[in-house]
Amino acid sequence: MLEGNPIISFSFDDFPHSALQVAGNMLAEHGIQGTYYAALGLMGSQTSVGMMFDKYDLSLLIKAGHELACHTFDHVAAHTTNRKALEAQCAKNRAAVAELLNGYQMQNFSFPSGSVTLGGKMAAAAEYESCRTTDQGINHGVVDLTYLRAVPVYSSVSMKNIRQIITENIRRRGWLILYTHDIELSPSLYGCTPQMFRDTLSLAMASGAEILSVANAVKRFRLLSS
Repeated sequence: MLEGNPIISFSFDDFPHSALQVAGNMLAEHGIQGTYYAALGLMGSQTSVGMMFDKYDLSLLIKAGHELACHTFDHVAAHTTNRKALEAQCAKNRAAVAELLNGYQMQNFSFPSGSVTLGGKMAAAAEYESCRTTDQGINHGVVDLTYLRAVPVYSSVSMKNIRQIITENIRRRGWLILYTHDIELSPSLYGCTPQMFRDTLSLAMASGAEILSVANAVKRFRLLSS
Protein backbone atom coordinates (compact mmCIF):
# COMPACT_ATOMS: atom_id res chain seq x y z
CA MET A 1 0.00 0.00 0.00
CA LEU A 2 1.39 3.41 -0.98
CA GLU A 3 1.43 5.84 1.92
CA GLY A 4 2.76 9.31 2.57
CA ASN A 5 3.00 12.11 0.03
CA PRO A 6 2.05 11.49 -3.61
CA ILE A 7 4.94 10.90 -6.01
CA ILE A 8 5.63 11.86 -9.61
CA SER A 9 8.43 10.34 -11.69
CA PHE A 10 9.65 11.54 -15.08
CA SER A 11 10.94 8.81 -17.36
CA PHE A 12 12.22 8.54 -20.91
CA ASP A 13 12.12 5.49 -23.16
CA ASP A 14 14.85 4.55 -25.68
CA PHE A 15 16.88 7.56 -24.50
CA PRO A 16 17.00 9.94 -27.46
CA HIS A 17 19.81 12.51 -27.22
CA SER A 18 17.23 15.29 -26.82
CA ALA A 19 15.71 13.64 -23.75
CA LEU A 20 18.87 14.42 -21.82
CA GLN A 21 20.03 17.59 -23.55
CA VAL A 22 16.64 19.30 -23.30
CA ALA A 23 14.48 17.60 -20.66
CA GLY A 24 17.40 16.47 -18.52
CA ASN A 25 18.69 20.01 -18.27
CA MET A 26 15.22 21.27 -17.31
CA LEU A 27 15.02 18.69 -14.54
CA ALA A 28 18.55 19.47 -13.35
CA GLU A 29 17.68 23.18 -13.06
CA HIS A 30 15.35 22.19 -10.24
CA GLY A 31 17.49 19.44 -8.71
CA ILE A 32 15.15 16.74 -10.05
CA GLN A 33 16.32 13.29 -11.13
CA GLY A 34 14.72 11.49 -14.06
CA THR A 35 14.87 7.85 -15.17
CA TYR A 36 16.22 6.95 -18.62
CA TYR A 37 15.36 3.50 -19.96
CA ALA A 38 18.14 2.72 -22.44
CA ALA A 39 18.80 -0.08 -24.92
CA LEU A 40 22.57 -0.03 -25.48
CA GLY A 41 22.18 -1.61 -28.90
CA LEU A 42 20.57 1.65 -30.08
CA MET A 43 23.48 3.82 -28.96
CA GLY A 44 24.57 6.30 -31.62
CA SER A 45 21.84 5.28 -34.08
CA GLN A 46 19.13 7.30 -35.79
CA THR A 47 15.62 6.01 -35.04
CA SER A 48 12.02 7.09 -35.47
CA VAL A 49 12.36 9.19 -32.29
CA GLY A 50 15.56 10.90 -33.39
CA MET A 51 19.25 10.48 -32.68
CA MET A 52 19.94 8.20 -29.76
CA PHE A 53 22.32 8.80 -26.88
CA ASP A 54 26.08 8.34 -27.17
CA LYS A 55 28.78 7.38 -24.66
CA TYR A 56 29.23 10.97 -23.59
CA ASP A 57 25.50 11.27 -22.85
CA LEU A 58 25.75 8.25 -20.55
CA SER A 59 28.52 9.91 -18.55
CA LEU A 60 26.61 13.20 -18.39
CA LEU A 61 23.47 11.41 -17.23
CA ILE A 62 25.21 9.72 -14.33
CA LYS A 63 27.10 12.89 -13.39
CA ALA A 64 23.81 14.80 -13.24
CA GLY A 65 22.39 12.20 -10.84
CA HIS A 66 19.76 10.81 -13.19
CA GLU A 67 18.96 7.10 -13.22
CA LEU A 68 19.92 4.79 -16.09
CA ALA A 69 17.52 1.84 -16.36
CA CYS A 70 17.13 -1.18 -18.63
CA HIS A 71 15.16 -1.44 -21.88
CA THR A 72 16.80 -4.69 -23.18
CA PHE A 73 19.91 -4.45 -25.40
CA ASP A 74 18.26 -4.41 -28.83
CA HIS A 75 14.90 -2.90 -27.83
CA VAL A 76 13.23 -6.30 -28.07
CA ALA A 77 9.46 -6.46 -27.48
CA ALA A 78 8.47 -9.29 -25.13
CA HIS A 79 5.78 -10.64 -27.48
CA THR A 80 8.40 -11.27 -30.20
CA THR A 81 10.62 -13.54 -28.12
CA ASN A 82 10.64 -16.05 -25.25
CA ARG A 83 11.62 -15.71 -21.63
CA LYS A 84 15.13 -17.14 -22.04
CA ALA A 85 15.95 -14.83 -24.95
CA LEU A 86 14.60 -11.81 -23.07
CA GLU A 87 16.72 -12.69 -20.05
CA ALA A 88 19.76 -12.84 -22.34
CA GLN A 89 18.89 -9.45 -23.83
CA CYS A 90 18.65 -7.88 -20.39
CA ALA A 91 21.88 -9.51 -19.20
CA LYS A 92 23.67 -8.21 -22.30
CA ASN A 93 22.39 -4.70 -21.64
CA ARG A 94 23.44 -4.78 -17.99
CA ALA A 95 26.91 -6.03 -18.94
CA ALA A 96 27.35 -3.31 -21.56
CA VAL A 97 26.36 -0.58 -19.10
CA ALA A 98 28.60 -1.97 -16.36
CA GLU A 99 31.56 -2.02 -18.77
CA LEU A 100 31.01 1.55 -19.96
CA LEU A 101 30.17 3.07 -16.58
CA ASN A 102 32.57 1.50 -14.12
CA GLY A 103 30.26 -1.21 -12.86
CA TYR A 104 27.01 0.79 -12.81
CA GLN A 105 24.07 -1.49 -12.04
CA MET A 106 20.67 -0.85 -13.58
CA GLN A 107 17.96 -1.48 -11.02
CA ASN A 108 14.74 -0.94 -12.96
CA PHE A 109 13.22 -2.03 -16.27
CA SER A 110 10.73 -0.83 -18.86
CA PHE A 111 9.12 -3.12 -21.44
CA PRO A 112 10.05 -1.99 -24.99
CA SER A 113 6.99 -0.93 -26.99
CA GLY A 114 4.94 -1.55 -23.86
CA SER A 115 4.74 -5.25 -24.74
CA VAL A 116 4.23 -7.41 -21.66
CA THR A 117 3.95 -11.21 -21.57
CA LEU A 118 3.81 -13.51 -18.56
CA GLY A 119 7.26 -14.91 -19.37
CA GLY A 120 8.66 -11.43 -19.91
CA LYS A 121 7.18 -10.19 -16.65
CA MET A 122 8.66 -13.14 -14.75
CA ALA A 123 12.06 -12.66 -16.38
CA ALA A 124 12.23 -8.95 -15.61
CA ALA A 125 10.81 -9.32 -12.10
CA ALA A 126 13.61 -11.74 -11.21
CA GLU A 127 16.31 -9.17 -12.04
CA TYR A 128 14.88 -5.71 -11.37
CA GLU A 129 13.36 -3.73 -8.53
CA SER A 130 10.49 -2.65 -10.78
CA CYS A 131 9.07 -3.19 -14.27
CA ARG A 132 7.27 -0.32 -15.99
CA THR A 133 4.62 -0.76 -18.66
CA THR A 134 2.78 1.68 -20.94
CA ASP A 135 -0.60 0.69 -19.55
CA GLN A 136 -2.07 4.02 -18.55
CA GLY A 137 -2.95 4.88 -14.98
CA ILE A 138 -1.81 5.94 -11.56
CA ASN A 139 -0.11 3.47 -9.23
CA HIS A 140 -2.06 3.57 -5.97
CA GLY A 141 -3.50 1.28 -3.35
CA VAL A 142 -1.88 -2.14 -3.68
CA VAL A 143 0.92 -1.50 -6.19
CA ASP A 144 2.47 -4.26 -8.30
CA LEU A 145 6.10 -3.21 -8.73
CA THR A 146 6.45 -5.72 -11.56
CA TYR A 147 3.66 -4.01 -13.51
CA LEU A 148 3.86 -0.27 -13.00
CA ARG A 149 1.42 1.87 -14.92
CA ALA A 150 2.44 5.12 -16.61
CA VAL A 151 1.05 8.04 -18.57
CA PRO A 152 2.52 9.42 -21.81
CA VAL A 153 3.57 13.02 -22.34
CA TYR A 154 3.13 13.19 -26.11
CA SER A 155 2.24 16.17 -28.26
CA SER A 156 -0.99 14.35 -29.12
CA VAL A 157 -2.02 14.54 -25.45
CA SER A 158 -3.63 17.80 -24.33
CA MET A 159 -2.25 19.78 -21.42
CA LYS A 160 -5.76 19.62 -19.97
CA ASN A 161 -5.41 15.84 -19.69
CA ILE A 162 -1.94 16.17 -18.17
CA ARG A 163 -3.27 18.62 -15.61
CA GLN A 164 -6.19 16.32 -14.77
CA ILE A 165 -4.01 13.26 -14.21
CA ILE A 166 -1.60 15.21 -11.97
CA THR A 167 -4.56 16.49 -9.95
CA GLU A 168 -6.01 12.98 -9.72
CA ASN A 169 -2.65 11.68 -8.50
CA ILE A 170 -2.75 14.14 -5.63
CA ARG A 171 -6.30 13.11 -4.76
CA ARG A 172 -5.39 9.42 -4.73
CA ARG A 173 -2.04 10.02 -3.01
CA GLY A 174 -0.57 7.84 -5.70
CA TRP A 175 2.57 7.42 -7.76
CA LEU A 176 2.30 8.90 -11.24
CA ILE A 177 4.99 7.88 -13.71
CA LEU A 178 5.14 10.14 -16.74
CA TYR A 179 7.05 9.02 -19.82
CA THR A 180 8.04 10.32 -23.24
CA HIS A 181 10.79 9.89 -25.84
CA ASP A 182 12.24 12.82 -27.81
CA ILE A 183 11.94 16.48 -26.80
CA GLU A 184 12.05 18.48 -30.02
CA LEU A 185 10.43 21.53 -31.60
CA SER A 186 9.01 19.09 -34.16
CA PRO A 187 8.76 15.90 -32.10
CA SER A 188 7.97 12.38 -33.24
CA LEU A 189 4.60 10.81 -32.48
CA TYR A 190 6.17 9.54 -29.26
CA GLY A 191 7.69 12.79 -28.01
CA CYS A 192 6.74 16.31 -27.09
CA THR A 193 7.94 19.87 -27.52
CA PRO A 194 10.26 21.57 -25.02
CA GLN A 195 7.42 23.89 -24.03
CA MET A 196 5.06 21.01 -23.33
CA PHE A 197 7.66 19.29 -21.18
CA ARG A 198 8.40 22.51 -19.29
CA ASP A 199 4.67 23.09 -18.70
CA THR A 200 4.26 19.50 -17.45
CA LEU A 201 7.22 19.90 -15.12
CA SER A 202 5.76 23.15 -13.78
CA LEU A 203 2.43 21.46 -13.08
CA ALA A 204 4.18 18.58 -11.31
CA MET A 205 6.20 20.90 -9.09
CA ALA A 206 3.15 23.06 -8.29
CA SER A 207 1.12 19.98 -7.31
CA GLY A 208 3.10 19.41 -4.13
CA ALA A 209 4.01 15.83 -5.03
CA GLU A 210 7.50 14.53 -4.38
CA ILE A 211 9.31 14.26 -7.70
CA LEU A 212 11.60 11.23 -7.59
CA SER A 213 13.40 8.96 -10.01
CA VAL A 214 11.85 5.53 -10.35
CA ALA A 215 14.69 4.05 -8.27
CA ASN A 216 14.16 6.48 -5.42
CA ALA A 217 10.39 6.06 -5.57
CA VAL A 218 10.78 2.28 -5.32
CA LYS A 219 13.10 2.69 -2.32
CA ARG A 220 10.61 4.93 -0.57
CA PHE A 221 7.78 2.56 -1.46
CA ARG A 222 9.62 -0.44 -0.01
CA LEU A 223 10.53 1.50 3.15
CA LEU A 224 6.92 2.51 3.79
CA SER A 225 5.63 -0.96 2.99
CA SER A 226 8.06 -2.80 5.31
